Amino acid sequence: MNGNGNGHKNGANGAEQKSILIVYNILIDKPLPDDPEAEFTVNEFRSEIESVRNALKEGGYNIRTLGLRRINSKIIAKIEEIDPDAIFNLCESLYDQAKYEMYVAGLFELLKIPYTGSPPFTLGLSLNKRKTKQILRAAGLPTPASVLTIQDQQFSLADLDSPYIIKPIREDGSAGISSESVVDTKEEAGERVKYIHETYHQPALVEEFVRGKEIQVFILGQIEPRVLAIGDIDFSKMPKDEPNIISYQAKWDEKSPLYEATEPFFPARIDVEIQSKIEKAALRAYKELGCRDYARVDMRLREDGKFYILEINANPDISVEAGLDKMAETAGTTYNKVICEIAASATLRASKKINRELATKSVI
Repeated sequence: MNGNGNGHKNGANGAEQKSILIVYNILIDKPLPDDPEAEFTVNEFRSEIESVRNALKEGGYNIRTLGLRRINSKIIAKIEEIDPDAIFNLCESLYDQAKYEMYVAGLFELLKIPYTGSPPFTLGLSLNKRKTKQILRAAGLPTPASVLTIQDQQFSLADLDSPYIIKPIREDGSAGISSESVVDTKEEAGERVKYIHETYHQPALVEEFVRGKEIQVFILGQIEPRVLAIGDIDFSKMPKDEPNIISYQAKWDEKSPLYEATEPFFPARIDVEIQSKIEKAALRAYKELGCRDYARVDMRLREDGKFYILEINANPDISVEAGLDKMAETAGTTYNKVICEIAASATLRASKKINRELATKSVI
């Protein structure tokens, strides 16, 4: 280090490198708690950490990493000791619960360190499927009809058409979604709702199940966000006895045939006119929820061309395995350049913050 206290180094041309701290949550190698349907474990290895590190190094950044199991005074002291120009936030949960990811971003806010990704409010809001749907509907954006069910309270599905899909209201990464989540009758829906209530201890969302392709829209930017790429999943490889959904097993169990059957194809194989409408809707949804730097909007596209927004992932997986390299290639760029663009957004916010502070001091 050059002794300036925050881990900066000088590059070969004498220019100071920006210092970025990659912060990630340390996963516990175990199934979801109390969930008999999670018969496999999520691998502890986080491949995106190494991919992001290599990309940022290639981009000329000085990199440090910090894994979190919990937040305490030692963690805060460590971050302040490193004193990065920005934090690349790869925290998807804390204490093995997705609902705490917003608090990690909140910590960075309190420490006044610019970080990548969406702010705490957006992270918390996007995790609540019901609240997200209400905001999107208020903005005139299409979402499947749904009913919120609360434990020990009566509910009616009279206004919904079958089949139904039942989801926990505030889980991430397809947690609580399995082959049993799509049902045809109100009685089956009631049983699945009871399962969600008792297993996940939270309300369940019953939605009309939309048949068709799953569409993934990856968006970059803040002031003028743009669509990086659109992918589609047609479920043509899905086993006949499985519903066409991205279940928890399909998303995470690489040994399952469901994993291959739900791999997205880039670029999306859809009509150009429909794609244009999807892009506009996705960008509006991104802005309505206050997303920043990057996010993924998931949709369903019916055969008749009508589409519905399922949810907005304000903190999506950005690993190579998740397809970000394919998205980048589709957009005529590279994975490393996309990662560096995300980092640059945070360091730019750092520069603007410094300029504002200097302007305030000069006025005083």
